[in-house]
Amino acid sequence: MQFLRRRWYILGLPVAIIALAWGLMSDLTKVQWILLLNFVVLLLHQFEEYAWPGGEPWIINEVMQPKGSRPDRYPLNQNNAFVINVPLAWSFYLIPVFFPAAIWVGLAPVVFGFGQFLGHGIANNRKLKTIYNPGLAAVVLGHIPLGIWYLREVQTSGRDWAFAILYVALFIVVGMLKVGYGLLADENSAYPFAPEEIERFGRRRRLAQIRGGAESA
Repeated sequence: MQFLRRRWYILGLPVAIIALAWGLMSDLTKVQWILLLNFVVLLLHQFEEYAWPGGEPWIINEVMQPKGSRPDRYPLNQNNAFVINVPLAWSFYLIPVFFPAAIWVGLAPVVFGFGQFLGHGIANNRKLKTIYNPGLAAVVLGHIPLGIWYLREVQTSGRDWAFAILYVALFIVVGMLKVGYGLLADENSAYPFAPEEIERFGRRRRLAQIRGGAESA
């Protein structure tokens, strides 16, 4: 299990290749292809956040949600990062591929993808004082255009939007906040991030710039 906690975001790349190979061998509709590609983009987004250029652990723990004095494991640690991103997020994005007629199920990750721009494109950049942060490229180049394409291919109703937004809210509030950042968050967690995971994306230099800018302001 520790192997998965440490390398899930790297293992996502072969999973993406397998997903694409399965799609090529299957008789998928256009909408299913959009949803499958959205899942693949999620895997690339996670690789971008945690592996290359990486830096999501310290961005969350020291900039976006600083709590306590152990930023290598609180509030985000290897365990809750794995749970949020693999069983929860992978299911959230992959299930719609198999139920394309349930528009609200496919619409939910599309809405979430648009929302990711608010986080990565605006909130994170504002806090980090940058124009790019890990995860933004996959959102701008993948989730947003695929989301627009999906909306052009399906006919949505008010009911679809209502259920999709409710589904997203449950995913965020129950899955991410209550379970991920609630039950599985622990300042004394036995699952700290490895030093190399923490130091990616120029942590020390960027933190010095952020804190220096705050002091001068």
